[in-house]
Amino acid sequence: MARLLNLVSLDADRAQSLPAALSGGQRQRIALARALAARPDVVIADEITSALDVSVQGSVLNLVRDLRGELDLTMLFISHNLSVVRYLSDHIAVMYLGRIVEVGPTEQVLADPQHPYTRDLLQAAPTRHGNLLAVDPLAPVDVEPADPHAPPSGCRFHPRCPIGPAARPDRQICVLTEPPRPTGTVGAACHFAGSGPHAALGTVPSPQSTLLVSAADTTRSPHSADTVN
Repeated sequence: MARLLNLVSLDADRAQSLPAALSGGQRQRIALARALAARPDVVIADEITSALDVSVQGSVLNLVRDLRGELDLTMLFISHNLSVVRYLSDHIAVMYLGRIVEVGPTEQVLADPQHPYTRDLLQAAPTRHGNLLAVDPLAPVDVEPADPHAPPSGCRFHPRCPIGPAARPDRQICVLTEPPRPTGTVGAACHFAGSGPHAALGTVPSPQSTLLVSAADTTRSPHSADTVN
């Protein structure tokens, strides 16, 4: 027990603490220690920072990345935060309504997205130099996302797609035929993958320019923002 707590940068005496006496970051570290106790080959981490304050997220992310390297862990990391995905992931799979629509190495997908939904996610990521009032010519069509229990025919993104039949009526293939799913390590499930002017795309902030992770927060020692008196 003491070894596991030390592995996640907690004092051994925290083993006797009740959950109410722990901060959110400490509870997340305890959850990670419990997962590591079984010595897994794969760890599934689903939105592990979503409930944490920004001041605590960086320390938890640095801990996860350090442990992944030290223990040679394979991790399936699930998140809606693209800055976090970029910081932790080597390979990305983008999903829409239960279907993988694009896969590839992290930097390749984020720098040159081929699926319009991936481009939509990137455009929605806030940047220091972004203009929230700017009109995006590749913004998705202003309709509600489809019901995942009754998805549209063909490509599931076609009702909102800025390069699909809502914008180009001649592209009825998107309504009639589901695009082939990526079968290798790189690809996009889109009949017109890569279409559209990339100049309109946004960029995901690099770890050096986001508050989530800072260069000074790279050691696995207890942090003042992650402790309870």
